[in-house]
Amino acid sequence: MLDEEECYLAAILDDPSGIELAEFCWIDDTPGKDDPCFRVWDFQWTWYNHTETYQIDQAGRSLGKSMGILMRAFAFPFNYPGQEMLITAPELNHLGPIVDKVEDKFLTIRLGREMLPRQKGGGIKHQPQFQLSALNGAVIMGRLPGRDGKGVKGQHPLVLESDEMQDYPRQGWMELIETMKATVPGAQWRAHGVSRGVRDEYFRMTENKNPDLPWYVHRYMAMHRPSWADAERRAKIAIYGGSRDNPDYKRNIYGEHGDITNPVFVLARLMACVRINESTWATEYNENVYARRKLEWEYVDRSGMPIDAHLQLPSNHLLPGYKSYWAGMDVGFTNDPSELLVFGLTHVKETDVLRLLARIHMMRIPAVHQALVIASVFEFYGERLKSFAMDKTGNGLPIWQETVRGGRLHKYEKRLKGYGFSEKRAVEFDDRPMERNEKPEDLVIEKNVIEFATDEIRKIVDGGAMELPFDQELLTEFQGQTVVYGGRDEGTVQRKTRYGGGSFHTLDAAKLAVLGRALESIEKTLGTRRRNGPVLDQFFG
Repeated sequence: MLDEEECYLAAILDDPSGIELAEFCWIDDTPGKDDPCFRVWDFQWTWYNHTETYQIDQAGRSLGKSMGILMRAFAFPFNYPGQEMLITAPELNHLGPIVDKVEDKFLTIRLGREMLPRQKGGGIKHQPQFQLSALNGAVIMGRLPGRDGKGVKGQHPLVLESDEMQDYPRQGWMELIETMKATVPGAQWRAHGVSRGVRDEYFRMTENKNPDLPWYVHRYMAMHRPSWADAERRAKIAIYGGSRDNPDYKRNIYGEHGDITNPVFVLARLMACVRINESTWATEYNENVYARRKLEWEYVDRSGMPIDAHLQLPSNHLLPGYKSYWAGMDVGFTNDPSELLVFGLTHVKETDVLRLLARIHMMRIPAVHQALVIASVFEFYGERLKSFAMDKTGNGLPIWQETVRGGRLHKYEKRLKGYGFSEKRAVEFDDRPMERNEKPEDLVIEKNVIEFATDEIRKIVDGGAMELPFDQELLTEFQGQTVVYGGRDEGTVQRKTRYGGGSFHTLDAAKLAVLGRALESIEKTLGTRRRNGPVLDQFFG
């Protein structure tokens, strides 16, 4: 027989949501909080206590999704002896903080410690991936899906917690569906995420587009937090583009999917990178540093001067404050111009900033003369010009061939990089342990070049790490391009990303410059080499 106190303790432990247990023994050490006892917010009681088998969040940020995972993990061994719980997320930087906190709770709270075996390691393993084994046979596992989802293959948990599902690979979704012990009492899959506006698996699940897999959708906004106030609302509106209608505000605050078509850049963040007349430096930059050169063949041909004589770039571009230079070029010949941009990497207020130094616009310039311009750029900026990235397909092919034919560009071939916007390139390594039969190249993650370049330049702009002049033509292009995420026909296995039509040669040149810098490290690591074989090999390689 249990006495009264033991009955109360049993009731506290017998709560799969983990709320009772957390409020019983957790400490809230938030600075400035008078009461050290941990307490959930009012709306979280309803959220965490739902018992449907399939549950998914479509919510704003900072509402307690990770805290809910942590509470349910801490309560799991007390409620499900001999069963397994799986915690998964798309990348280690998502999964790591969660399993680290799970481990910390079990090691620092006595009730948790008492559930662990008294042996070396205390029933906790970190290699090859996180696993906590309790005395009663309950197991909590942390797993990454990998590119093909096989990282979660073969698991059969009773309780499945999946975080950041808006970024989870589609194959991972398919494998998770197969892992669930859905028919066993107590089985539950909770999927957590914040919409990116992508029409992908996360969108389909939150909109219940698959009637054979009915999800209970939790929809909570940032305003549900008791800490929400007018000051935070104003700050968030400013951060997310100055309007409640901004897609980023809708997703992060309201939890909505947002419009399917969005501008590539948030206007407020883009304009924060533009120097107009707000300071002495802004005036100096626009008038004496930024060099805009417009070359038209009719004028160049009549002048009788070599085309590189028309460049005359400012000597202040070569100041020692520029650690390196990164160039990009989108190629055109007749109706479409070629745009060549050069960025200087410099240090501004403890931040590395890509400053646009030169924009060279070439209209109806023959390929051999464009090659001369490129060579002049290499010669002017010298060895600090680390990469010159260009489109090697279509109009770019004749110029790309100049590096093979022993022309003036041949000596720069190690720094001249060619990309096709429709191709895939290695962009990073999968952050998971390498399995026994795998090779390092098996960890390579490839992405579409244009999508990766767009994501990279957007990150730079959002982080205020780019400096642009008040060039209205350039800014019109930067503001004008739109992107449609995840437009998919029925039966399509992968999401599509489509970019709005229009003339965006300057923006494409900027993307190429950023792409060359972003891939510099991995290309060196993989020993990427140019092909010196037939031209068609280079075109498709």
